[in-house]
Amino acid sequence: MKAVQLNTVPESKGPWYKDINKQQWKALIGAFLGWALDAFDFLLYNFVIVTLIKEWGLTTASTGLVASVTVVASALGGMVFGRVADRYGRMKALTITVLIYSVATGLSGLSQNIWQLMLFRVFVGLGMGGEWSAGAALISETWPKEHRGKAMSIMQSGYAFGGLMAALVAGPMIQAFGWRSVFFIGILPALLVFWIRRHVKEPEIWTSNEAEKGSKAVAKTSWFDLFRGNLLKLTIVGTLFCIIGLGASYPISIWLPAYLGTPAAGGGAGLSVVNASLYMIPFYLGSIIGYIVFGFLSDKIGRKKSFALYFLGAAIAIPAFILIGADNLIVFFILMALVGVCAVGFYGGFGTVLAEMYPTSLRGSGQGFAYNFARGVSAFAITGAGAIAMTVGIGNALIYTSILFIIAIFATLLLPETKGKELE
Repeated sequence: MKAVQLNTVPESKGPWYKDINKQQWKALIGAFLGWALDAFDFLLYNFVIVTLIKEWGLTTASTGLVASVTVVASALGGMVFGRVADRYGRMKALTITVLIYSVATGLSGLSQNIWQLMLFRVFVGLGMGGEWSAGAALISETWPKEHRGKAMSIMQSGYAFGGLMAALVAGPMIQAFGWRSVFFIGILPALLVFWIRRHVKEPEIWTSNEAEKGSKAVAKTSWFDLFRGNLLKLTIVGTLFCIIGLGASYPISIWLPAYLGTPAAGGGAGLSVVNASLYMIPFYLGSIIGYIVFGFLSDKIGRKKSFALYFLGAAIAIPAFILIGADNLIVFFILMALVGVCAVGFYGGFGTVLAEMYPTSLRGSGQGFAYNFARGVSAFAITGAGAIAMTVGIGNALIYTSILFIIAIFATLLLPETKGKELE
């Protein structure tokens, strides 16, 4: 199929946002809210880890395993629903996955032991991975190439907004009503489905592709095509890059709340449950800035250079935060915000690069596999950091993981530069 330029716009001399039409904004809002509420449900667990360790007599290794299993499940969900998005539509896959992670989060509040909790969190992961795959395909195909990086990063910033909501809600809720109440409110995102079904349409490039090929031809498109011909190299490169980038980032994003709430004797910052929750706000505010800046930066200087700059910043900011952040509250908040900017702000770039590597008939499948398979593999970095923390403390474990960001800088050499590429 030839490149379809349905989403291109004439070059504008005015503000970039005037180039975007109403339906493109609705698609972005739907994907943004889906991802924000997904992150809210997913990250609630991070804030109950310390409470569960005390109440159920758990270890950092076992609680880290629950987080890892959830991320592994998200890998499966991303691959499955990426294919669903290609076959039946981006919007349909989006609505199904929002329902899955919302209901599963509510059920997590009924858990009586860690194994029941792990089972429900598996379904949270399935919905989470699937939502990203559907949302990323929806945005990449709806927005014009000149602003694709911005749109994907704005969508990805929803993760930080979700984390910010979780940070504001979790601590006070745990203190007032117990940890189960935190999960019960996680069912509320299911209400988003009604708005998505009414306002968000399938991308024109996807519907045109369906009309041109016909359902019979579409059925011949196989998920295994990702591992054949020219796509094989792209799938390997994209997946490997995502593994390295996510493996470097996951330990700090998952274990940071636990680090804040762990006593100093255990290698933590020694904050109360409420303060550990509220003190995460600079991290998520920094993440929001990081996501949005990355989108503008990648549209300006390219995808590869933007990734490399963020990885370098994270490799410096994480050790600085752990080693000197606690000496002064202002310095503490500034460094935590910088960690948020650099250590997770590059996530929006994954969806952009992967979208530009695959054709429309396999875009959801390709994005879903590369990003989510990488999430599954990278999840073991969370368990590894938890295991290391049992010996050296959480703070030192996080310092060690910053080495992975140095490796990630060199991994940018693997990527093709896709800035400005038309989708096919």
